[in-house]
Amino acid sequence: MEFLGEWMLEAGALVLADGGLCCIDEFDSMREHDRATIHEAMEQQTISVAKAGLVTTLSTRTTVFGATNPKGQYDPDQRITSVALSVNTTLSGPLLSRFDIVLVLLDTKNPEWDVVVSSHILSEAEPDRANNDEDLAKVWPLSTLKRYLHYVKETFKPVLTREAERVISSYYQLQRKSATHNAARTTVRMLESLIRLAQAHARLMFRNEVTRLDAITAILCVESSMTTSAIVDCIGNALHSNFTENPDQEYAEQERLILEKLGSIDDFSDMNRMGD
Repeated sequence: MEFLGEWMLEAGALVLADGGLCCIDEFDSMREHDRATIHEAMEQQTISVAKAGLVTTLSTRTTVFGATNPKGQYDPDQRITSVALSVNTTLSGPLLSRFDIVLVLLDTKNPEWDVVVSSHILSEAEPDRANNDEDLAKVWPLSTLKRYLHYVKETFKPVLTREAERVISSYYQLQRKSATHNAARTTVRMLESLIRLAQAHARLMFRNEVTRLDAITAILCVESSMTTSAIVDCIGNALHSNFTENPDQEYAEQERLILEKLGSIDDFSDMNRMGD
């Protein structure tokens, strides 16, 4: 921008969000120039500027959270591959591949989910009813949750264990073999996404090592994005997902299914016995 006859740099949203979170609504309505710029920001965590004699590089170490609408009516028969996502959202494959998770939220008819949503909205409208809920006594207030997330983000720098590396590597190789209709997604960026997601879950669980639990959770996150050929059939619609009553049992079942698909459940069992 020009100020008092001189050119000056004005920080944009990504630069201002350095070290934090940048939320972008109507992602598909961005100008073509801005879309080209965000490629570098998401890949290199920087933005290069060379205008009006000003040459510099600005840091954009931020998490990008984008939301977009489908082009016309979303075609549910084309929700699996990133090619279909590009057609439905008008976002290019290279741009979609830069997101660790791409969730397709389909508002399908689900009576059970409608009950959950309506009950939540009604409880929010009745403060007395919400305050008397015994389950809320076990829930952290938002301020405590923010402090916890800030602490684990700054304190823990998780490293992958050999077991976690084998799980992630096996899943990546499996996806590469079945990438005939989803080549834009199954690149090295997917491997980097799996590592980041596994490390993030390890931080959330308050540890400095990425275990098999973290690797399996990262795979479940990628599978729920519906941009890869699903190996877990019971993921379902991400919009209708909810916390299960027995998360440990649910995880054990998902872990068994994934390791069976990877064809390495016996190897991991042997590794556990050796570790014990």
